[in-house]
Amino acid sequence: MNDTFLPSHFGVAQPQPVRTDAPKRGDVAATAAAVAVTIPHALGLGLIVFSPYAHLASASALTLWSAALPGLLMALLVRKSAVIYAPNTAVSLLFAGMLALVMQTGAPQAITLAQALAITGAFVALGFGLQWLIGIAGLAGLSRFLPVGVTRGFAAGVGLALIATQFRSAFGAGAWTWDERLLWHAVVAMTVLTLSMQVHRRWPRLPSLIIASVLVATAAHLALPENTLVPSVSQHPFVLPFLPDWLGAPWWVVLHQAGGQLLSLALLMGLVNGLEVLVYHQELETNHMRLFEPGRVLTRESPVSALCALLGMIPSSTSASRSRIALQHTGTLSRRVSYWHAGAMVLVAVTGHFWLHLLPYACLAGALLFAGWRMIPLDMLNRTVSANQRGALWQSWLVACFFAFVGGVSALLVGLAVSTLELLRASSTHAIRRIHLEGKLRSRHVRRTVVDAWLSKRMFQVAVFELQGIVSFGVVAQVVEQVRKHLGEHRCVILDAGRVPAWDDTGFERLRGLARELKTQGVALVVCGVRGGDARALGELPYFEYLDLALEWAENQILRDCPPEVLNANRSDTLLGDLGEALPPAPRLALEARLKQGRYAGGELLFRSGESGRSLMLVQQGLVVLSTTAVVDQGLRLAVIGPGMVFGEMAFLSGSPRTAFAVAGQDGALVYALDWSDYHAWAQQEPEAALIFMGQLARMEIRRLGSTTQELRAAME
Repeated sequence: MNDTFLPSHFGVAQPQPVRTDAPKRGDVAATAAAVAVTIPHALGLGLIVFSPYAHLASASALTLWSAALPGLLMALLVRKSAVIYAPNTAVSLLFAGMLALVMQTGAPQAITLAQALAITGAFVALGFGLQWLIGIAGLAGLSRFLPVGVTRGFAAGVGLALIATQFRSAFGAGAWTWDERLLWHAVVAMTVLTLSMQVHRRWPRLPSLIIASVLVATAAHLALPENTLVPSVSQHPFVLPFLPDWLGAPWWVVLHQAGGQLLSLALLMGLVNGLEVLVYHQELETNHMRLFEPGRVLTRESPVSALCALLGMIPSSTSASRSRIALQHTGTLSRRVSYWHAGAMVLVAVTGHFWLHLLPYACLAGALLFAGWRMIPLDMLNRTVSANQRGALWQSWLVACFFAFVGGVSALLVGLAVSTLELLRASSTHAIRRIHLEGKLRSRHVRRTVVDAWLSKRMFQVAVFELQGIVSFGVVAQVVEQVRKHLGEHRCVILDAGRVPAWDDTGFERLRGLARELKTQGVALVVCGVRGGDARALGELPYFEYLDLALEWAENQILRDCPPEVLNANRSDTLLGDLGEALPPAPRLALEARLKQGRYAGGELLFRSGESGRSLMLVQQGLVVLSTTAVVDQGLRLAVIGPGMVFGEMAFLSGSPRTAFAVAGQDGALVYALDWSDYHAWAQQEPEAALIFMGQLARMEIRRLGSTTQELRAAME
């Protein structure tokens, strides 16, 4: 194949194929950086979930296995590049709330933690079942309509939630009691945070969180007295994964008392997690040119997450924060980092009983503060933003604050509200594509020169508003305001909806109200271009299929005031119409004698596109429509030829085939034909008159060409 015209020869780099199995530079650094965030993040979230029940089972073991096994199953079964799987904040906190509710409801029946995990896991699996249904139903693609400010707000909300949790827990001290213990917890946490930031700034490829946590923990053990800092967990031996007790769980009691609440939390978990997954994959598509199918992403992850929940573990899913960190190091779409990350977390789970009790909770709190700070997109921390970016910035912070301090439910509702308002604002701002107030738009109806000159001076009475986009209730309100604002000496307002794909009933009602309002002012409102069933919803509003018909109707209304002497000027003097006005009487009569008369019924075809025929057609009575099809309503109307005007001049002058279909108007037409051979014989006898005839024909064509040029210019603008 000849590669001369490949895109790279035009200065555009060709996209290289992605090889996910090839060695990638920086994979080790990317894995270490991601693991350095996942260890404190996953362990911290796990301890939040399981620490209240440490007297019933090993909170450390439950935390370690939840941090490792779900991510490993995701990496092995889903197998998607550019993604790292780990527990996320929203799912973990909702899991904690559901587990606490089950434990509280089943307390009178002496429910065990294994039984509570069985009930909680079943409801969590229902939530991920909803996520699977969203993917199957094709609703996941709606995530692309979320504004960038909302998607960034969700990402920042996760980070702010982590930061807020550490402050509420007093950096691991348990409560804000102003004593020496609180002071040391705050100092250690802030030291880990500061050291992590410095290491990351100086050596961005090193696992800064692990380095800072180990160094500060070692220094704290050497310098501080024993029991000054609260350990993350108590010391324990190696424990295998904890299995739920499905048979002994008090299902009926919990379902009867808290089934509705648990179901609501489960459905919320599926919605919030699904949205977070789709937001990250949308970033991959936007920033890394990695196309994805939203529904397929959810349907592949949901069953694995549901399985992990049924096994009594906090489900893992796409971790946007760790995935972004890995991509910052590699810049590629390697799958190897995901496998190495999962393997490292399994190693942490297997060896955690040796060292986890040596890690003070204050070090873990400092690491979570750093992890939360890194989850906030840098664009939200930029102090110098343009005026166009301020709207997206406040949207991001609004959603993030609701997520962190009120909860995922409120953040979801606020995000949807902000998205809806942003969509309405953008739609209303751009709902009117263009406004024509000067009367320059004209229909394709070709009239005699004197009539057209009279009409052109009065077309300022017609205002045309070109609409675009989805016209909802808010958009129509904006349109109504713009019509009122620009209405001057106009007698007719045309709303061109040819670029509107959808309407709602409220929009039609507002238009009917506008029509009644304008009618009291003596102004007509006309709508055109409404598609399909929406046209029937217009009711009593005047409606035309497209703009050209609406303009022709408006012109005819203005012509009702045209003086008879203008309408009938020179009409009966000559069969040649405008062509014969400058001809001497004798040559004109000689040429008229060569005309062949033809009467055509309404809708009858005069000639077809592509056929030969070298005759100039002159309309004497009625109308002739030039169209792209033999049936006018099924094609595009190119021109409407009125009395005294001609058509077919291209074939007449050059002998080329016809370029359009000519159809008689609804009331029929009386047409005279001048064959080229008859004209040529007449021109040899009357050469001076022939020059006058050709000059008049050229002037008529120039006028029609000028109208076409003006129409094209209006369309291009």
